[in-house]
Amino acid sequence: MKKLTALFILFCFIMTVLSGCVSPAAETTDTQAETITDTDTETETAAETEEIKQDEEMKRYFIFRIWNFRLRGTAEFRSIVDTVANTGFNAIKIHMPWHLMQHENGNIDYSPFDEMLDYVINVKGLPVAVSIDFARRYGDKMLSDDEIQRDINGNLCVGDVYYKRATLSFASDSATEKAVTFYKDAVAHFDGKYGENILFYLPAFTPYCETEYWCTTQYDYSDAAIGKFRSALSEKFGNIDGLNEATGKKFASFDEVEAPACSATDALGILWYNFRHAMLKNFIDRLAAAQKEAAPGSKITIQLGSVFDEASYLRCTYRFADLCENADIVWFDDAPLYDHNFSMDYVRSSLPENVLIAQEIDGPRQYAASEDAYLNQGLISYQRGAAFLSIANWDIDDYYFQYEDEWKQIISTWLCDGPPEVIEITADTPTQKISLKDMFKRKSPSSFISKYNKALKNSDAVKIVVEDDFE
Repeated sequence: MKKLTALFILFCFIMTVLSGCVSPAAETTDTQAETITDTDTETETAAETEEIKQDEEMKRYFIFRIWNFRLRGTAEFRSIVDTVANTGFNAIKIHMPWHLMQHENGNIDYSPFDEMLDYVINVKGLPVAVSIDFARRYGDKMLSDDEIQRDINGNLCVGDVYYKRATLSFASDSATEKAVTFYKDAVAHFDGKYGENILFYLPAFTPYCETEYWCTTQYDYSDAAIGKFRSALSEKFGNIDGLNEATGKKFASFDEVEAPACSATDALGILWYNFRHAMLKNFIDRLAAAQKEAAPGSKITIQLGSVFDEASYLRCTYRFADLCENADIVWFDDAPLYDHNFSMDYVRSSLPENVLIAQEIDGPRQYAASEDAYLNQGLISYQRGAAFLSIANWDIDDYYFQYEDEWKQIISTWLCDGPPEVIEITADTPTQKISLKDMFKRKSPSSFISKYNKALKNSDAVKIVVEDDFE
């Protein structure tokens, strides 16, 4: 626009000179024209900036997750990447177990994963999400038994998920320090080699590779956790009488305090939940700080099995917004038949605007899995504001190809020019209020979902406001 206007002015000026009519009036006209040009340029620049901003805001990723519980061979890995790229997935999420990069003797070798990233980024031209899995092989020397979580009966948190995998205690200073030190080194390495081609980094803790407590039973009752719980109570109440008054207990000293079951909903149960939350959040925050120091422009993601399901009291995810305080993306995994309208509205109602949302389609052997269920989850996730969607626990086999039409339909609907409008939560959106204590007591989201769907009959979305009344 600026060039066209300038050429027009030059043309008029030449014609004026040729006609012998150069005058102060002509200079005034040129000045006015220049002023108009500047205004037009500013308007156009603002429009272009807004268009770029919209393009950035509308960028969505459909990600295929590749597991490496055992290292993939080069041919197998490339075959998977080629297949999903041909389908239309526009990013790859690569699982990187800690023990496959830092061996029990302390030596670090990133080369097998560099080979994977080189192929995805430099050959296929796709960005990569890096998922670092901190559940180590049980028995190696990196984590001692004292640094591993224990259940309420004293059993070590060691799960037979592909192999015996141990989860470090978030209350163990030595274990978390080892993990944070390694994480910073890994982020610095991959950021140095691949930079902006890394979509985000995702630290995961459980044998199921989620950033939470493992939900198969009640954790963490390790000596480190119990010791810190007693110290936290002493600091909070000052003396044992203060604790007894608050909880209705009759402890003689803080050394007598035993952590209750994770299902306990009395005052001591809430104190125990809040302590477990604090241990989890502190570890996440330390990892976030280490990542930002190593790669200031990078994004950190936390992945939760669910922010609200029957196991959330075990996962310690009710206060997920607080867990995300220093995160850029929150990733949650809902089952195929979960009410995705509810979960998406619930999550985005609670998060700061700068935190992006990601959803995961789990499969293919989930209860009630079907083409309609997976398609519905994918379309709703994007429709209600997800920036990232992935499919996980899928191999390139008959199950993958059974659902390939659904993947392509999600891709053609939302990863295209001119996708549908996102259903926004606005100032006029009806509000549903939920008590955190009530959520903790009920354990199930079903009654809250029923109320949500009644409100949804008269609106496109519902804002869910959670009252944090745990204190």
